[in-house]
Amino acid sequence: MGKIMTIGWYPPHKAKELVKVYSSKDKPPYPDFLKKTLHLTTVKEDGQWKTYALYEFPDDKYIEAMKALVKRYALYTTVEGYRFVAEFVMDAQDAMKLTF
Repeated sequence: MGKIMTIGWYPPHKAKELVKVYSSKDKPPYPDFLKKTLHLTTVKEDGQWKTYALYEFPDDKYIEAMKALVKRYALYTTVEGYRFVAEFVMDAQDAMKLTF
C-alpha cells in the first residue's frame, strides 16, 4: 500500500475561509482507491496553523493518487497564505529494510 502525506500551512485568521473551501461541494472528488486515513492539525511556533493528512492507495496508483491530491489541494491555495506539500512516505520499518 502506498502512502502520501500532505502538509499544509495557513495563517489562523484565514481558518474560516479555509473551512469554507474544505466544506464546499464543488471540490473534485477523491478517486475510490484513495483513502484518507489520518487528518491532524497543530499550531506552529511562528503562529501558523499546520495540518497533516495521510492518504493510502494501491502501489500501482501512485501517479493517479498524486494528481488527484494536487488537483484537490490546489483549491485551498485560493485562500491567501495557504501553502502545502505532498510527499510520498513509507513506514519506518519498510525504510529500514531498504538500508540494511
